[in-house]
Parts: sequence; C-alpha cells; structure tokens
Amino acid sequence: MGRRPRIDRGGFGVLAYVYAFVTFVGLLLTTGTGYLLVRGPFLGGALLEPTPLLGALAGFVVGVVVFGWGATRAADVTRF
Repeated sequence: MGRRPRIDRGGFGVLAYVYAFVTFVGLLLTTGTGYLLVRGPFLGGALLEPTPLLGALAGFVVGVVVFGWGATRAADVTRF
C-alpha cells in the first residue's frame, strides 16, 4: 500500500496568510482614500479638486471591494 499524505487540519495554511494580506491592503486603501474624502468637509481641510476627488472615490470603492473579497476568502479558507 502507498503512503497517504497527511493533511494538517489544525493549521491555517499559506492561502489564509495571502488572503489576510489582501484584506489588510484593502483596509489600508479604504482608510487612506476615505480620509482624503472626508478631511475637507468634516475635518476643516480644503476640498479636493474634482479629478483627484473622483480618483479618491474610485480608490475607496476599489478598497472596499478588495477588503470584502479578501475577508470572505480568508474566512472560507480558515473554516475546517
């Protein structure tokens, strides 16, 4: 008989760390661009010009999507 490979069900594995890193990047992107969006109206700073404001909004949306994707994949991988 051949040897059966051992499967470690107790460890998270490499993919969980990759998805956690993706989640962290999404969180940083969302936080950074969210600050740029609210610093003008709510924190007494100057409002961004229209083109950078649109770029910050697009970065915020991309950050939320990346954060959500990474978090759901990390939660799915860590489930036993």
